[in-house]
Amino acid sequence: MRLKRSLIFTIFFISSNSLFAQVTGLSGWDIYLDPGHSQKENVGIFGYSEAQKNLRVGLHLRELLLTNTDIDTVYNSRFNDQENVRLTQRTDEANSLGAAWFHSIHSDAGPPQLNSTLFLWGQLMNGMEKTPPGGQTMSAIMVDILTRGMRTNTRGSIGDCTFYGCTFTGPWLHVNRESDMPSELSEAGFHTNPVQNTRNMNEQWKRLEAYTFYWSILDFHGIERPPVSICTGFIFDVEAEHPVNGARVTLNGQEYITDTFESLFHNYSSDPDQLHNGFYFLEDLPNDTLEMIVKADGFYTDTSKVAIIDTFFTFKDVYLISSRPPFVTFTMPQQNDIDFAIWEEIVVEFSRRMNTTSVETTLAIDPEVELTISWEEINRRMRIQPDTLATATEYTLTISGNAVDLLNHPFDGNADGTGGDGFTLTFTTRPIDTNSPEIVSTYPTLNATGVENLPIINFVFDERLDTGSITQNSITLENSIDNVSVPGLLKHYVVNEKSILSFFPGEELQPKVEYLSRVLPGLQDQFGNAIESEQGFNFTTGSFSYSITNIDNFDSGVTNNWWAPQQSGSTGGIISEETSRTISADIKNHLSGSLLSMQLNYGWDTAAGSWLIREFLAGGAPRNVNFDDTYILQMYVFGDGSGNKIRFAVDDRVPVSAAGNHEVSPWFTIDWVGWRLVSWDMTNDGVGTWIGDGRLDGTLRIDSIQLTYTPGSAETGTLYFDDLRVVKAVPVSVADRASDTVPDRFVLYQNYPNPFNPETTIRYIVAENTHRVNLVIYDVLGKVVRILVDEARSVGEHNIQWDGKDDLGRS
Repeated sequence: MRLKRSLIFTIFFISSNSLFAQVTGLSGWDIYLDPGHSQKENVGIFGYSEAQKNLRVGLHLRELLLTNTDIDTVYNSRFNDQENVRLTQRTDEANSLGAAWFHSIHSDAGPPQLNSTLFLWGQLMNGMEKTPPGGQTMSAIMVDILTRGMRTNTRGSIGDCTFYGCTFTGPWLHVNRESDMPSELSEAGFHTNPVQNTRNMNEQWKRLEAYTFYWSILDFHGIERPPVSICTGFIFDVEAEHPVNGARVTLNGQEYITDTFESLFHNYSSDPDQLHNGFYFLEDLPNDTLEMIVKADGFYTDTSKVAIIDTFFTFKDVYLISSRPPFVTFTMPQQNDIDFAIWEEIVVEFSRRMNTTSVETTLAIDPEVELTISWEEINRRMRIQPDTLATATEYTLTISGNAVDLLNHPFDGNADGTGGDGFTLTFTTRPIDTNSPEIVSTYPTLNATGVENLPIINFVFDERLDTGSITQNSITLENSIDNVSVPGLLKHYVVNEKSILSFFPGEELQPKVEYLSRVLPGLQDQFGNAIESEQGFNFTTGSFSYSITNIDNFDSGVTNNWWAPQQSGSTGGIISEETSRTISADIKNHLSGSLLSMQLNYGWDTAAGSWLIREFLAGGAPRNVNFDDTYILQMYVFGDGSGNKIRFAVDDRVPVSAAGNHEVSPWFTIDWVGWRLVSWDMTNDGVGTWIGDGRLDGTLRIDSIQLTYTPGSAETGTLYFDDLRVVKAVPVSVADRASDTVPDRFVLYQNYPNPFNPETTIRYIVAENTHRVNLVIYDVLGKVVRILVDEARSVGEHNIQWDGKDDLGRS
């Protein structure tokens, strides 16, 4: 039925072209246009999908060819956003029609900062072009004209086997491999790029893309391009450096109004100030020098001349100057803040570029303190570092109405639209802190058992520590057999203004042994309050070690092997500008001697309703590591305590590739701060719910690391991943250790923690089997407080907990 419909459309347009064709030379030639994907697939950064854009580019190109040339036929794979056309249907239809050419229209995905064009032509594994040839030549023409039309960068025209790395005969792309005619595929920028996605929303922008393909087809056939006479460009706010919504462009009697929230962007955002493209596009202009007038509310009118050319687009960008006086857009602290830290900077951001001298000479703070001022963002952000702020003190920062911007507009301190009035920021500093830092959580937890034999020991404090008080001896780790200290490395991290001290043991811990980790006195907070007594936390290792198969240590190839979150069509519910994948040399797993970790910054759009970041493993050596469900999948994750969730996703039934062959682990709530080993025991932990059948029943490999937002949890944050691996637990015998360390004396160790409130642990060693052991608590006068042990004990180490709350209360 679709094939018949396509032919009906074609007969209508051929009849029209026979009467009104302007360009000759395409008679006897036809083309199959394939707007890539279907419906609203591959959603862009702001919700406008690649599939929607591709379709309209294809329809514009179809109209240009049928209206302006004598082409025989233009076929389309789809005509609306409701059709769902599979890849095989597209190539099968083109082949059955005997089309002379196959043009596949796409845009690309990647990190939000990237944007470039790319063309891929059908290439065999040996580097030669597919048969029949022509795609390579057409791609070279198209990539040049498209890139110049979009005014962006390009990665060029590349054979698809070279681009993807064929391991079979080729071509790599289905549309190139399965089509019987010359073919190519276009990638017109990145729909994951904020600028590009908002431009893609504009209907005439899609027509601009179609024009570049139309002219490329003419050039390929050696046909002279008809006169162009199109003027296009962008209207910018010269200071804010973003496009202007609702600008009215008048040229030769035509008027074009750039997109606004009301006309377009409300479909993709609830924030009237979030989206802009400032794009205009005017056709059918005379080849002459014309007067252009651009007006926009809140800006001075711009009048200029533009000379229209007839060989290509005439580009004319206009930079408008705001007529609104400058005002403050952001401060830190916020107005009336009552808990501002005395060591923090004060930040003031302005709507316009300021005359810095006029601001600094009218700036005052009461009570008066010495201020050091610096500027950023082309004089739109002022940073103020006070010399010394007093605690629990109200301060008032003022900027008078005599300040001006770079264009001498008077400062609008109260942001009412009229300049000449001052600005006042009132805040109160945090009261003096007289409490020493407290440990709020530890890993391993107190009295934990079965701990891995190479744990990262973490202590999380309730506030930020003074780095000058931290030494490598601030944390110690020792075993309970002979009190021998374990060598290691201590690192200090700060997350959400709280310090984490992480101790990385320099050797594996012994199995089935109790260890004591001590926090020694001397650690101080920012106010100089020090921890005055030692604190100890004990845990016991398990009777197992790990046999490790590494997947990725993230020391190389991260940005090539792992996609940016935006590249996966499964990613959604994010604030793209705040979401990115990169590498970190500062936060890494020192247990393994790692050089780098993978850093994932995230921002959740809380209004989205569903949230997923799919950090996809696209290639490289890590993707070649296969395993099965008898393994434990592990990764070290530096958590931010956000309360959001993370999980693993695997490909099942490798090498068979299908959406239904994706399985996931259960979710892990990120309720920890600092490094933690996250483990999925695939045999015992079960399988989560995604798009698979909930069973692990084949050869596995890593698909992705996935995150989701938990309503009420942190909306932004940063995580770090290191040493992704699969392991098997290997039982470790303790017999040799026991025989080598038979105690030769009675030992009573120092209790821990000490001081304590109200519980403490007492450890002791019995050197030989004895009739009775007595362990008694006395007060300072020699009075018995509590008999803890009065019975026979076997050779070896023992410990007992004493809750002294009631006993000490009686003594």
